[in-house]
Amino acid sequence: MNTSVIDQDGEDTIARMRRLQSERRARSSAVMAGVLSAYITTPRDKILEAELDGLIDSFLLAQQAVDDGLPRQVGRLREGRALTLTGQSGAGKTRTLERHFLKREEFNGYGDRNADCILVSVSTPSPCTLRLLGMEVLAALGYETSRRLEENVVWDMVQSQLALRQVRFLHIDELQHVLQTRNPVEIGKVQDTLKRLMQNRTWPVWLILSGLPEIGRFFADDEQVWRRSRHVTFDDLILEEDASLVCRLITSYAQDKAHLSTDTVMGDSFIARLLHAALGRFGILIEIIQDAIREALLRESEALTVEHFAAAYMARSGCLPEENLFTAESHWWLIKPREGLVHKYAGDGVKEDSEHCGRNEGKQPKPRDRRNP
Repeated sequence: MNTSVIDQDGEDTIARMRRLQSERRARSSAVMAGVLSAYITTPRDKILEAELDGLIDSFLLAQQAVDDGLPRQVGRLREGRALTLTGQSGAGKTRTLERHFLKREEFNGYGDRNADCILVSVSTPSPCTLRLLGMEVLAALGYETSRRLEENVVWDMVQSQLALRQVRFLHIDELQHVLQTRNPVEIGKVQDTLKRLMQNRTWPVWLILSGLPEIGRFFADDEQVWRRSRHVTFDDLILEEDASLVCRLITSYAQDKAHLSTDTVMGDSFIARLLHAALGRFGILIEIIQDAIREALLRESEALTVEHFAAAYMARSGCLPEENLFTAESHWWLIKPREGLVHKYAGDGVKEDSEHCGRNEGKQPKPRDRRNP
């Protein structure tokens, strides 16, 4: 899609922006394109891949039952199933799922409304009602209307459009928005509707549901949904278990993609600060590494250093220089990464607050200094 606009001098906006970009920034952008597009697989990818395999296998078993003309007494075999992926905000759920959807041949055409893909993905609206969720699904299926439809009509249309488009798998992201209504009646209606999608006799649907950890309540409260579901959790990273993974990520992005030396950012003391800055979240960790690499490239450095991470962190958090998590000399584990701007504009008492703020958000212990191979 062309998003440029021709100005009064006959130059389109994108061409003008490229002309005004400095040579140094252009060189950095060329390298960063590779850094930002890279996807580094981790053990959790294998776990998710295995569960997606299982979900597809359950669909194929149900389809085989239909093909073989088995009687309706095999009801459970022919019902849809659900797979959930939960984790904190910034854990990398959405990008990981998208990566797996795009690479699987079973989901060829994913993301293209004109393709005959059996998987459709939607994001739960906020605030969410059953009607609004249904409208999102209809839009993703290519059916859009300006008319206000009642929720029962919306979901009757969803079911018919799923069958018409031959869609068997429905991914619903940010499912926690359903729970934000705090209306048990509304939550119950969503539970019942998703259950009916899986149990539909003529066109059952297999669900992939992702969101924050609280969506576990969504399943615990409904035994029928719970027993039809399997779950994958993206836990926060911790130093004792994940230091080597963090080092591998730094190496893969900085050395392999940006050709930067990483010798000074591989010790446990640095990794602990990095994990704390990222709140232990995998997705945020990747973003900070990428931001630091961009700082190094813009400064035309040959090595990725603590200073580059400090600059990236300051830009992300808006912190005071003395509260930069990567350069603070003492009590850095007490710094709350999300409160940089709060402290910056809090006036007097900032230091006192930071010295008594309790345990850090990332729950990273003060480490001993050793190197990872």
